Amino acid sequence: MSMNEMFKKCFVALSILVLFVSSIVPTNSVLAAPINSNVALPVRKGGFVFRSQVKWLRATDDPTSLNREVNVVAIPNVLVYGATPDLALFAIFPYIFRNVELTDPSTGKRIDKNDNGIGDLTLIARYTVYARDYPSGTARLAPLAGIKLPTGDDELEPITTDSVNLQLGGVSTVTWDFGRHEVDADLIYRINTEAENFEMGDDLVYDLAYEFRVYPWTLPDVGVPNFLYLVAEANGIFSQKDKLHGKTIDDSGGNILFLSPGIQLATKRFILEASIQLPVIQDLNGNQVETDFVLTGGFRVNLP
Repeated sequence: MSMNEMFKKCFVALSILVLFVSSIVPTNSVLAAPINSNVALPVRKGGFVFRSQVKWLRATDDPTSLNREVNVVAIPNVLVYGATPDLALFAIFPYIFRNVELTDPSTGKRIDKNDNGIGDLTLIARYTVYARDYPSGTARLAPLAGIKLPTGDDELEPITTDSVNLQLGGVSTVTWDFGRHEVDADLIYRINTEAENFEMGDDLVYDLAYEFRVYPWTLPDVGVPNFLYLVAEANGIFSQKDKLHGKTIDDSGGNILFLSPGIQLATKRFILEASIQLPVIQDLNGNQVETDFVLTGGFRVNLP
């Protein structure tokens, strides 16, 4: 399957899903949120939030003679349930397309490999331990814990793994000026375990996001309008080196930091969003293909 065919299928599927979900959701307003980071805002008790995105990662800067070019299209679908006013439960179930092109060192010909399938399932619980609401905004702090289960297709390794992995961290959110400004920050440590003699290195994920409402500039006295937000994020991940049969893989791990501008349209029914992540730091170990960009588009809705 070519990359153009992959993009067309992703776009059609996402469009159908947007139309279907938006037709059944209630007309409650939807709050803004970062596009590539976590948020500590509450989920209504007994309520559901569904979020779907299409993420296209392109990496072409290969320091080796293989001249590898990697394109990954991931569709992370997230279902959130408000178990209590403080406890939110997340289920993340992705679908992944991957295309890798490289030069055969023996023949000099280009090889084109395509894989697609279901990614690993991640379950997360987030509990609000501090919440302060005031007339023009809110401040919240919530630790979270999660587990990654090996439900993905083996053909997508090492994006998918046969291991059961854990994550621990926390997220904070502050809004003020009646929602015009919002700042979100999170810090998450992922503990990756060994399976089938392979162990992916542990990860430290860190994010900082700022959302600014540009429309309407002032809120009306009556009614709930549509909102337009500009989003600026810094998204980083530090990864330790992987291991195979107990031996360290030198061409793995490192630190990467993205600056990620984006835009969100929040209506009474749903949020539409788009963002591009541009790497400003790529300190990778050994000979790894460097990321050019990550392009994201998606939506989020409150379900009945």
